[in-house]
Amino acid sequence: MPRYRRILIIFLFVLFTLSACAENANAPETIEKYLKAKVSGDEDKLVSLSCKSWEAQAILEAAPFQSVNAEIRNIACQETGQDDTYKLVTCDGQLIIQYRGEEPREQSLSGVTYQVIKEDGEWKMCGTKK
Repeated sequence: MPRYRRILIIFLFVLFTLSACAENANAPETIEKYLKAKVSGDEDKLVSLSCKSWEAQAILEAAPFQSVNAEIRNIACQETGQDDTYKLVTCDGQLIIQYRGEEPREQSLSGVTYQVIKEDGEWKMCGTKK
């Protein structure tokens, strides 16, 4: 096999390996994605970001946001520790909710600790602690 083919094969292997690693979100990124999907009322995305035991709850969490205008501002999530098999994540930022033309209501995202677990090779939302 010519040398340039071997180099090309090695290069492609390294490229695919690095791209696969980049696709795996870390625990705080998973919670950011989860919260954004929640305020958009995206049940399918919430379920895909949830551990198996949290999937039913994820669907319930999407429902209230399907009839309001909501957005998240200045979100920043960070890993704060570990509890048994879960990584713990907290977030800062504001949830802005507007229902049927009312004045927007602002709610802080702080005060909730999210439990995140690695399931099927990916970080998944799996509960909350207050």
